[in-house]
Amino acid sequence: MKEGPRMKPQKIITIVIGALLAIAGIYCIVNPASIISMLGWIVGILMVISAAGKIGNWRERNALGFAENYELISAIISLVVGILLMVSNAFKFAISTAIIYILAAWLAVLGVFRILGARNLKQMNVDPTMHLLNYHAQMRSGIVLLVAAAVIFLCPMLVTSAIGFIVGFCLLAFGIRQITIALQM
Repeated sequence: MKEGPRMKPQKIITIVIGALLAIAGIYCIVNPASIISMLGWIVGILMVISAAGKIGNWRERNALGFAENYELISAIISLVVGILLMVSNAFKFAISTAIIYILAAWLAVLGVFRILGARNLKQMNVDPTMHLLNYHAQMRSGIVLLVAAAVIFLCPMLVTSAIGFIVGFCLLAFGIRQITIALQM
């Protein structure tokens, strides 16, 4: 009995990863608000990993005789907050909401700085055509950033959905690309 060509394990793994990414992408596109709830998990996991590393460092330093107790206390606090982020929906919601509003505040600050920069450009006394073009571009981008910040502040769920769609499309595209690469192996 003759066996057909066997698929390489690397090819199978790449196809499986691509399929999982594509499925996750489709899920995010269909349910875009779910991506924000995942932010709490991601931040929580990162905090737990960071806390574990800090506790390990503290143990090594303690064995050498120069550990600081505040490092251990901060690691334990990080560990507790990280675990709370992973198990508490209220903490996840709070972190997700904070991230959205921090994004809005950041855009508002950038918008104000662009407008101030445009005002300074207009006051310069060099080549007026070049500075006026830059002035208008700076002013327009500053206004767009301020409007975007206002929209985010007034309707944060719109941003949540947009982020979910963007992440979903990226995951879907990357998953399809992984499958395409695997099939070409």
